[in-house]
Amino acid sequence: MSIAPAKMTFHVETRRVDAHSSRAVCKNAEIALDTDLAGNPAAFNPAELLLAALSACMASVLPRK
Repeated sequence: MSIAPAKMTFHVETRRVDAHSSRAVCKNAEIALDTDLAGNPAAFNPAELLLAALSACMASVLPRK
């Protein structure tokens, strides 16, 4: 039995910038991540990032007018 080639592949790298934030990079895009328990107003916290990803998935399949 042969293995079918992958239809999609993903690669994201995340690195800690300092004690308060990290940066995720994918292709030519990057996102500032809030990894500080006190909060970082200049970055997505994990819940906001998840919600943004879900909304992007929904927006990509909803009919466009």
